[in-house]
Amino acid sequence: MFLHFKSILTLIFLLPFMFSSTGCAPMHFVNGPIIEDTVKREHWHHIIGVGLIELSEPFDVSYYCDNKEWEKVTVVVDLPNIMASVAAIYTPWSIHYECRSPIE
Repeated sequence: MFLHFKSILTLIFLLPFMFSSTGCAPMHFVNGPIIEDTVKREHWHHIIGVGLIELSEPFDVSYYCDNKEWEKVTVVVDLPNIMASVAAIYTPWSIHYECRSPIE
């Protein structure tokens, strides 16, 4: 009984570390100079089948920025994505993006 409880407890503590170690490094895309006055937003991109099948449409930053210029786009697998993922079957990504008024 004690051995079974100990193995379950070990699994509970090791599982988050195993998932976090499988994440990828963030990818940053920058468009021009960085300006402090931006609107920051987040969008989830849904992927299944070990990253081979995309359920979401390709991210159109011009559409989501409402005809403003995009300043920075970061694609990352962060903690909420790791917690929502199901092994390698479903793996969402977070897309953090910033929009700004056009630079003249």
